[in-house]
Amino acid sequence: MTSSLPLLSIPYVPLNKIIDFMESSSLVSMSLCSQKSRSVIKTHRRNSIDGRLHISYNDERFHISFNTFLEQFPVLGVFNLSKMPSSVKEDCIKLNGKQVPVRLNSQRGFLLTYWEDEVEGLKTLTDYITSLFNIDVLEITFTKKSIWMIDWVNSRQQTPIATGICEHGKDILTEEEMLHILKECPASLETVIYPSPPPNFQFRENFRTIDCLILSHGLWVTVENLLTMDGIEILLKTSNLSCIDINVFLKHWLSGGCPRLKYFMANIDDEDFDSMFTDLWDNVVIVEDFRQYRSPFGCVNHLHYGYDLQRADGVTATVCHQENGHMIIVVWPESVYEHV
Repeated sequence: MTSSLPLLSIPYVPLNKIIDFMESSSLVSMSLCSQKSRSVIKTHRRNSIDGRLHISYNDERFHISFNTFLEQFPVLGVFNLSKMPSSVKEDCIKLNGKQVPVRLNSQRGFLLTYWEDEVEGLKTLTDYITSLFNIDVLEITFTKKSIWMIDWVNSRQQTPIATGICEHGKDILTEEEMLHILKECPASLETVIYPSPPPNFQFRENFRTIDCLILSHGLWVTVENLLTMDGIEILLKTSNLSCIDINVFLKHWLSGGCPRLKYFMANIDDEDFDSMFTDLWDNVVIVEDFRQYRSPFGCVNHLHYGYDLQRADGVTATVCHQENGHMIIVVWPESVYEHV
């Protein structure tokens, strides 16, 4: 790539302002043009980057992006050299003494890079970006094939990641892989697991503190597991929990357990709904008003009917059994959560 950039000849004061207004993908692309451009960006950028650095692996390719609560801004793609289109004329950048073919993603305006070993490429470019902006990786999206990303990120930085997402719902994880995610992936903001655990999987330890836990396959979750959770939102898209289990969980919450809870959802097939309020009916108020819960993590849920329970400190929870089988517990008021 050419290193002749007239922009670098602009006086420092206006140059600083221009750099601060440039998008992250443009800054990364510009920095790769030459050592001088990299030095200028590293030295003169004063505004913080908008979003959290996100490393993802999906569909046999890696992406590096900056994620905000609502949007994703890709800055680099990492592909195997065999995926390089023969019809496209590529440029090259020099990284760690290697010539790396690149081309521009014309739709989103970020660079696609091609490597003989794309894992090496991901690690090299991650080191480059974290050094350029003086930041750490805060989000990872991985699959069964790339579960190694957990240990890699843990070993390269002291800052724990905020979000960890395991993709590919059709995959089946081994017991070792499932335990590794639950115990070693330190994502305190959001942990999402789409693949299935192995048959008869059990988790006998306490859960880490996780603000939002989403399990696509939650048949293995027991009421004993629930009682060790400390989260704002807990979603089990499938479960083996019974109404009696929910009764135990409600009593746990009423006595001060799971104190940060704002939203709980589990698919319950049990039709013995009355057992959910065993020993609690004197504290139950039927509510027929329409209410809306806005999740701090993006979704909106409508409650058309429910049962209110009030804790000793005056905090109220609404229990709602929806037609689709979802058992929902909402704790009012809604959470106020600051996202980057």
